[in-house]
Parts: sequence; C-alpha cells; structure tokens
Amino acid sequence: MERKVGKIVTITGPMFSGKTSRLIELLERHMRAGRDIALFKPNIDSRYSDNEVTSHKGIKMNAIKSPIGKDSIKFIKSRINGINIIGFDEIQFWKESSHIDDFIDDLAFSGNIVYCSALNRDHFGKPFLMTKKIMSISDEIYSLTAVCSKCGEDATFTQRIKNGKPDFGNLIEIGGKGLYEPRCRNCYVKPTRIIHL
Repeated sequence: MERKVGKIVTITGPMFSGKTSRLIELLERHMRAGRDIALFKPNIDSRYSDNEVTSHKGIKMNAIKSPIGKDSIKFIKSRINGINIIGFDEIQFWKESSHIDDFIDDLAFSGNIVYCSALNRDHFGKPFLMTKKIMSISDEIYSLTAVCSKCGEDATFTQRIKNGKPDFGNLIEIGGKGLYEPRCRNCYVKPTRIIHL
C-alpha cells in the first residue's frame, strides 16, 4: 500500500503581494485534478465576503469562516472529513491558543497537503508569531514581494496609513487599500519608540 506524502506550503509577503491569488491558484490545480479541497478563512476577516476568500485583484474561491481561538481545531476537523487538500488564508490571525500550527503539522504528517497564506510582518515591521511558527514547519515557502507605493521597488513591509500619514495603533485592524500600503525597506517608516529611564 502506497503511503500518501503530506506537506505544508506557505505563501508569505506583505499586503498586495499576491498571497491569496497564489493560494487560490495552487488549490485550483488540485480541483482541476478532481481532488476535493477545503479552504478556511479567519472569522474576523469579512472584507469582501463571508463565504469566500477574495484577493485584492478580485479573484475568489469558496471558503469556510473559522473561529481562530481554542475552538478552531474542533471546528475545522468537523469540516475536513475525507478531504486531504486543506488551505488557510490569513493564517497569522489564528491565536496562539488555537495551536493551529501543531494541528497543521499533524495534518501533514498524516499525509495531507496544507497550504497557508500569511502576512510576513505586522505594521510595526515585526513578524507575526503564527507566521513564524507556520514557516518553521513548512516544507515549501513562497516569499512574495509587492511594489512599493512610494518608489516602485520591491516591497516587503506593510505600512498602515491614516489621514495620509503612517499610523501605529492596534496590532490587528482589518483593511485593504486606503488603510495599508506596501513599502520597501527604504520607504517604510518605522515606529518611534520612547524609552523612559
């Protein structure tokens, strides 16, 4: 009996780098081959649709809105029975308490193929914890760049913008164009840190 070989593929980069488009493209290949897939999105992201993952370019695929905390694994397990191609959009939003990284690792060791799209950094320029965890267990990583909104160079940062200026507020604020811009390292404005002695 032939054993199925599982793997974890992560697509990462800043906003507007085409992560969701690549995720959809990879999942569509399996669908064309006649395989069933399941795609999950975090329940805090309803920018374009509640039951679809939608790229900033308007490319869409049906998706299941998932809890992102402790109850997420039970929820996901109940929806993937018999499916061994599983996708996660915006994996960085799953909470550490969900243990989604351990679950994804177990899925791959059980012969499933798991695709994850993840923002590389938050708007403070720091890596998302869940993105780091997922990347560390990945078999393949696509690291994408966007086009810097200021100079046109390759962008690896995401800048939050409010009233035309860089803004550093709550870590999570769901949005798209108008709230976030891709920036290269030279054009990205780092937050200033005040150290009290």
